[in-house]
Amino acid sequence: MKIFTYITTAIALMLCMNAAAETRYVSDDIFIYMHSGPSREYRIVGTIDVGSPVTTLKYDQKTHFYNIRTADGKTAWVKGDQLQTTLPAKKMLPAIQKELQENTEILDQQKQSIIDKDSLIAGLNNEKNTLQQKIIELEAANLELDLLQDTKDARVKMKWMMYGGSVLFFGLLFGLLIPFLPRRKKNNNNW
Repeated sequence: MKIFTYITTAIALMLCMNAAAETRYVSDDIFIYMHSGPSREYRIVGTIDVGSPVTTLKYDQKTHFYNIRTADGKTAWVKGDQLQTTLPAKKMLPAIQKELQENTEILDQQKQSIIDKDSLIAGLNNEKNTLQQKIIELEAANLELDLLQDTKDARVKMKWMMYGGSVLFFGLLFGLLIPFLPRRKKNNNNW
């Protein structure tokens, strides 16, 4: 039984030590009363404003009151549920509003950046479509020029063939007609 008593006493002392040196803040009430002892039955010795940091010195298990030290060095007792380990919302609100405004500005800049990128993408897509249309037109013109070049080569060959055929035809004609042409008689006039 003594061991059980020692263990529970040790645990209670450890809990008291943990609560003793923590920084806590006055909760979101407008102010709270500070008492001269660990309950509301003790005399009120002052008030403390919302968000004021205090250091906890002792904790009374029965009444749930903390013995605190204020920033200006005063010590008093306050109800435990009127203290919290985080800054109260009233004190955090301006910082959160400022952060919200900054994040809203960043979001607006990112939206503008996205809009700018979207318009750039749309412009590039239009330019791409225009260039693709020009490529199609140039390929058609190139094909037409290739066909003209092929037909031109064929026409040049045909032209030379016609010239050659004409020369051959007239050469044969003259070659066949010349023997049938009347010849002049040779004048045997020897003087």
